[in-house]
Amino acid sequence: MAASLRTAIDGARASAVPSSVSLPRARVVMALARIEARKMIRHPAFLLTMAFGLLLLRGAIGVGAGDGGLIVNLVWLTAGIAVGSLIGAALTANVAALRARRDHLLELFGSLPSPAEARTAAVLGGVLFGLGGLGVVIAGLAWFGLDRFEDTASETDLFLAMQYLLSLLALGALGVAVARWIPSVLGGPLVVIAHVFTGIIWVVPWIAPTGSGIGRAWHLAYLGAVIVGFAGLAFLRDRRTVVRALVVVAGFSLAVIAAVQQTPPGGY
Repeated sequence: MAASLRTAIDGARASAVPSSVSLPRARVVMALARIEARKMIRHPAFLLTMAFGLLLLRGAIGVGAGDGGLIVNLVWLTAGIAVGSLIGAALTANVAALRARRDHLLELFGSLPSPAEARTAAVLGGVLFGLGGLGVVIAGLAWFGLDRFEDTASETDLFLAMQYLLSLLALGALGVAVARWIPSVLGGPLVVIAHVFTGIIWVVPWIAPTGSGIGRAWHLAYLGAVIVGFAGLAFLRDRRTVVRALVVVAGFSLAVIAAVQQTPPGGY
């Protein structure tokens, strides 16, 4: 019996397709990233979450519209689009990273000339170019509209726009990392729900206006460190190396330090 088991293991090892050890090629990653970018923007998870964000804040629009008129409508409309796009980024990136496993193609990527990291890099590239590009448009339109009104112009600045864009990328990277380590369609929604209902989002907010007194440089450093940490965590699942582990540790260590340093003196 032991001999039969040993023979079966040796046969499986001999027939397995070895993974490439070369670095991901830029042309392959960019070609896949363009496909992922289009799929993410048009994916029902992203579009429905955007619509849900608007629907969720529709009550607030109806309540305050009589008092503030166009200003209140514009503020809440922008808030609904922003909230929907942030949550949608996490969910859509999670679904995109799970596509290969869901279609039973993950085992075939080992036969490609590019390494396994090319797939992860492509999904992260889709987050950057697809969701990030759309985020630039949303941030630009919101800034153009809110800056025209006296009640909202004081809090509408480059810092607010940068927070939104970096938060969008950070949540997209989070979705990819969760998919690489928790290969289930429930992973993304559960992480989003836990993030909101456990109070993490209130302890360390993604977006805070300048008037809150938050340390702007530290907050941007926090968002950048979170992006590096989650992206490194996704790549670490493809191939465990000391360098990648150190990148993940450094990213999250800087995120913790920046999260503490950014807190206003009196709290949020």
